[in-house]
Amino acid sequence: MKSRLILNLVMLAIIAALGLLVWLKPGKQEPEKIPLAKIDTQALGRVTLQNKDTVVFEKQGGGWRLTAPFAAPANAIRVGQLLDIPKTTSEASYPVKPEDLAQFGLNPPQATLTLGDTVMRFGMTDPINQRRYVKLGDTLHLVEDNFYHHLTAPAVDYVEKKLLPEGARLKSIQWPGLKATKGDEGQWTAEPAGDGKNDLGELASTWTTARAIEVKRNTDPVTGETIRIGLTEGEPVEFVILKKTPELVLVRKDWGLQYEMTSDISKDLLNQRPPPPPLAKPDAAKGEAAKPPAEDDKDDDEEGPEGMDDDHEEESMESETGEDEHGH
Repeated sequence: MKSRLILNLVMLAIIAALGLLVWLKPGKQEPEKIPLAKIDTQALGRVTLQNKDTVVFEKQGGGWRLTAPFAAPANAIRVGQLLDIPKTTSEASYPVKPEDLAQFGLNPPQATLTLGDTVMRFGMTDPINQRRYVKLGDTLHLVEDNFYHHLTAPAVDYVEKKLLPEGARLKSIQWPGLKATKGDEGQWTAEPAGDGKNDLGELASTWTTARAIEVKRNTDPVTGETIRIGLTEGEPVEFVILKKTPELVLVRKDWGLQYEMTSDISKDLLNQRPPPPPLAKPDAAKGEAAKPPAEDDKDDDEEGPEGMDDDHEEESMESETGEDEHGH
């Protein structure tokens, strides 16, 4: 019985070892992942995306800017998503003839991405595995379709949503009814002088970090109150208030863009958030505890003698009645 148990355990160990051997597949190498293209993205100075529009990005001063179809700072993360597309693994590839391009949705292509000298043309997806057809030169690649929405996005989706340039330092904030200026020692002052309820330094910080929830094109003539933000470096930035409620909408006429803010950040940007209520003074709290006795207490004290007089009157009446009954 004992020998049979040992034999069974040995057989189980052998089966487990064989299963592990099959799973690990020693000596078998994983297939090499081949990217669509090998590109030094750090050396790129220009990126062109062709979809419904022609969207052009150029590297200026270490950052990316939109230069077509309009000029504006570009969001570095969104541009980086385009630069990552060449790293996508090519699942399969084979030569393609010009007369076969139409059946892959490549005549014309759905979108074209040009990174330096590399041109990638994107077609439709295959009906079985839903992988995207991509043409590079005379080769057709099949790749996982997890980036196509970046290729079809409009130019305005690539605009940086921050109201002010990265690292901007403010020296003045001005709109009708307020002119705040930062002195040489870093102290903010307001004209006319405020009541001290709002922190101008915090107001400046809010403008420095404020981001829109949505950016749209707006090339229509716009009139309204103007907000002027002075910077220590560069030209002042001006916004026209298109709408204050329920959400603040600001327009940069020089860029033809409008920025839509959340209702919460809108109050901070316009310095409209009510100040916190003042704290209760300790002396006032002590005064409440030291109030004089209530009037009711005085009445109770005064009722004592009157009650005694009533008792004396009742006793006198009883004594007189007793004398009448006994005939005394």
